[in-house]
Amino acid sequence: MLIAVPSKNRAGLTTTEKILKSAVFFVPENEAHNYEKFLSNEVVKVPNNVRGITPTRNWILRNNKEKRVVFIDDDVKRCGWVKMKERNAEYIEIKTETFWINEWMKLFDVCEQMNYKMWGLKTEGAPRSVYPNKPFNFKRYITASCMGIINDGEYLFDERFVVKEDYEIGLRHMRDKGGVLGVNYIYWENEHWDKEGGCKDYRTIDVEIAAIKLLNELYPGMIRKAKRKANKFTIQLT
Repeated sequence: MLIAVPSKNRAGLTTTEKILKSAVFFVPENEAHNYEKFLSNEVVKVPNNVRGITPTRNWILRNNKEKRVVFIDDDVKRCGWVKMKERNAEYIEIKTETFWINEWMKLFDVCEQMNYKMWGLKTEGAPRSVYPNKPFNFKRYITASCMGIINDGEYLFDERFVVKEDYEIGLRHMRDKGGVLGVNYIYWENEHWDKEGGCKDYRTIDVEIAAIKLLNELYPGMIRKAKRKANKFTIQLT
């Protein structure tokens, strides 16, 4: 299994390596020496002509022989599971790498048994959306902030999408396979918009709106609502 961490303009600012010592960082060729100063993880140089997160994800899939690929963001904030109490929720953090590797391998096994090719964890900071008593949801979006893909050539990311490329591939999978393995019982929360570098360098309101428009054109009736809060967009499926 390959744990792939695409990263750009964040040398010395990443956090995922603190949990995932075996994760491989895929960074622009001209930035690799900066990352190597801070990381003990393996650093792979992505050619400088591969620009943007979507082509980078496809480059990783095409240039690795691993059948099981986990995409993880470089800026993990907290991860684990949620204990629901009467009036609130308690985050139970798990920072043991072997736990995560074992869980992800199990999820790949479930995918193969269901003839699915991808799974995704909850990646937003909303504790009441993590349900230990309802471990899976087969009709929800998944994000590449923590996503597993069976890398057999059937699914690549649509490079028309500068952002929301993970939403698109998940919707395509649901259309093709009848569902997707959405994981509710554990979560992997990232900083996302709050840290400089990465997709934040080019993620604008106009880029987000264009991606959502294209999603609606490609998958009519599958998106119920796309809501903007400040400069962030959330999507709800039908």
